[in-house]
Amino acid sequence: MAVQSTSPPNGSRPGIAVALHLLLRLLALLVFAQAVFAGLFLDGNAAWRQWHAVNGMLLIPLLALLAVALAVLVWRSGGPGWIALASLALLLAIILQNTMGQSGQVAVHVPLGVAILGLIGALLGRTRNLARASTDPSAPSGRLR
Repeated sequence: MAVQSTSPPNGSRPGIAVALHLLLRLLALLVFAQAVFAGLFLDGNAAWRQWHAVNGMLLIPLLALLAVALAVLVWRSGGPGWIALASLALLLAIILQNTMGQSGQVAVHVPLGVAILGLIGALLGRTRNLARASTDPSAPSGRLR
């Protein structure tokens, strides 16, 4: 007699996919705020430059690093591995973004910021489905390929 597993598709940690999705939402908000802060300090209010620096050099990279850790946990508990790779690519892009911003390479800094927001949006779309599948026992599979 075959034994069927009743565990959710993402192993014993279905909340990890939900946590990753929520973290990516917060990261998207901070990346959008980053563009707002840049616009405000370019408009002449120098105080917003400090907000732009702290958000870009501390908050966003730390959240991106946490996203990599959560994505690896999702992968190790049965989820798709591409999410971990995409999260790592996001972290590397954010590090490059910091380097370009600090060196004044605006021609790279601005379009890379747009690309980062796009990558976060793509990850949000895919992790939403993964998070939904991990909390819905009637879902056929939690794996997205």
